[in-house]
Amino acid sequence: MEKKSYSSPEDIHEIAVLRDLYEGLLPPRQREVAHLKFDEDLSLSEMAERLGISRQGCDDAVRRCVKALLSYEGKLGFKDRLARMEGLFEQVLDLVRNMDASNWSDYRDRAMRVLQEKGAGGETKDGI
Repeated sequence: MEKKSYSSPEDIHEIAVLRDLYEGLLPPRQREVAHLKFDEDLSLSEMAERLGISRQGCDDAVRRCVKALLSYEGKLGFKDRLARMEGLFEQVLDLVRNMDASNWSDYRDRAMRVLQEKGAGGETKDGI
């Protein structure tokens, strides 16, 4: 995601997810920059005026903010873990939706295996 602009819907969505997870880890100034750029959708000129810095300074600050968010995800991996958990949830939900009186025991056991085998508690088989 190392680009000059962070305006594609995919990039904005990824940044929004990462901000939800890691914004509290950002320094106050980076949180402010992220808010102005991604919540208020200000241009670099508008941000520069509000913050009292140059447009280049704003661009650098946005890049540092995004780089920090990507770094946190690379180190902590919460976004990926959430995606895996959503996948597990969907598998179990599908089993529950198809459960009826004739197959409930089998489907319950399958749902339990999905949760246990896939490391639903957050740990993988190797303990990491």
